[in-house]
Amino acid sequence: MKNWFRRLYLSIVKFADTKWGPFALFSAALADASFFPLPVTTFFIILILSNNKMTFKYIILVVTGTMAGAFLGYSIGRFIWLKPNGDLSGVANFLFNNIPGFSKGIYEKVHTLYIKWDFWILGAATTTPLPYGMFSVASGVFNMNIPVFLLATLISQGIKFFFLGILTLKLGQKVRDVMELNWKPAVIVTACLVIAIVVSNVIKA
Repeated sequence: MKNWFRRLYLSIVKFADTKWGPFALFSAALADASFFPLPVTTFFIILILSNNKMTFKYIILVVTGTMAGAFLGYSIGRFIWLKPNGDLSGVANFLFNNIPGFSKGIYEKVHTLYIKWDFWILGAATTTPLPYGMFSVASGVFNMNIPVFLLATLISQGIKFFFLGILTLKLGQKVRDVMELNWKPAVIVTACLVIAIVVSNVIKA
């Protein structure tokens, strides 16, 4: 399964240099925020590096796709994740058994986070390696107020991709060098960006 996921990852990245890049970005963001974790952050960065004049369009596309995916994930959690008796449905078990990034362990971890932090955890979710789709599904399972859920998603994801887009635009070649040397998960790429800008500012000071 890991090899299959790796091949899919590389295939999606290739879309960055085609006319289908924007559509692929929207689709990947939708899937990632609902039921199928994908390296959206990495793909988003690659698109900006390929055509930085489209940066703000890419920001709008990725946030819109994330919002659509979040709503889909919420709906899955609210209506088909559990059986009437409270047991996991066939859909839930299928995702746990076949989709990388979805597991009962992560589900329980997200459940614990919700109990402790309520909807505030959605803000912190942007900085964790946990799939955002798991938070979307969990929001539906725990019957979070949907306007609050969507607003929290819009604010947290909007801020994340806006600043990430601006950082990528500003750092340009430095980001490209990092990406060429390190094809790690998106969270590490994001961390490298933050570290790079901090170090750059320290050197200039």
